[in-house]
Amino acid sequence: MIRYEYMDESIREQDIHPDTVFEQEQVIARALVSKLEKTGKIANCPICNSQRNELLFKKWGLTYAICPQTWSVALSMPLEPDVLSEYFKTSDLAKLRASRAYQDQVTHNRKELWAHQIEWMAARICRYLGNDRYQVVDWGGKFIGWEAMLSNAGFVATLSVEAALPPIINNAEQNELADVLCLIDVLQRMREPVAEMQTIAERIKPGGLLIATCRSGPGFDILTLREASESIFPLDHIFLPSPQGLAKLLHKTGFEVLEITTPGQFDMQYIRNSRHAIPHDQYFQRYLIEQGDEPLFERIQAFLQRNNLSSHLRCVAKRLEGR
Repeated sequence: MIRYEYMDESIREQDIHPDTVFEQEQVIARALVSKLEKTGKIANCPICNSQRNELLFKKWGLTYAICPQTWSVALSMPLEPDVLSEYFKTSDLAKLRASRAYQDQVTHNRKELWAHQIEWMAARICRYLGNDRYQVVDWGGKFIGWEAMLSNAGFVATLSVEAALPPIINNAEQNELADVLCLIDVLQRMREPVAEMQTIAERIKPGGLLIATCRSGPGFDILTLREASESIFPLDHIFLPSPQGLAKLLHKTGFEVLEITTPGQFDMQYIRNSRHAIPHDQYFQRYLIEQGDEPLFERIQAFLQRNNLSSHLRCVAKRLEGR
């Protein structure tokens, strides 16, 4: 499995989660989640169906459980499809995110981050398919600015936007199978990842590429901060696969994994920002934060990247013939 170490000081946490907007989103999300009927039932792992008895944390009344086989993290309570449809498409939160002001701010903040992401995608596509222009599908998109930048990428001949959230308009009239399907931060909101990935696989031609990013449940900051993690909350985060769990999911749904890396840059920053909320029994992490300095934090972040222990996950996979 490929190892990765890369630091880019031009990308800041504030670009991903600007304080004022992010706080507003969380207030609305929490109010929506508080209205859900809670059950004590713990569903099996959504990847391998293993029984889950170890609970990682509870947030806003919903519990996240760990798969004993892969260490993937997911909500323990089963969710109905209409609950997620309302949350992501018609709720007050969905309306906020679809607003022009919100979309403009996200585009302004993330433009540089997206440029880096497209550069990475271009390199992977060139490596595995060749330096050409391809039929590309962006699945589950939610940012107008991202779709605009992706449509202008050098590897895109045509771009089809499918299964999108408001305010993106689907244009799923392309009959030709995709050479490349982009699944950017979509896995984490999947209710039934096996069934949904099987649907996605059918949209890619044999030998075509799946390029995916998502949050990884056993990432260092998530396991450390647990419910105090400000970047993880229901229902935006339902399913947080580990690298092993994602590999198992992709193999199960007809893909060959070419690369899985966790090139995250903010694990230590998230922990430092929430140092007073680190659970008391996390003695090692508390000691690191209290005794460490900037060079040490950078070395730890590099270690997390190299060993696929960060909470930001990237994957490249190939659709297999006959699957």
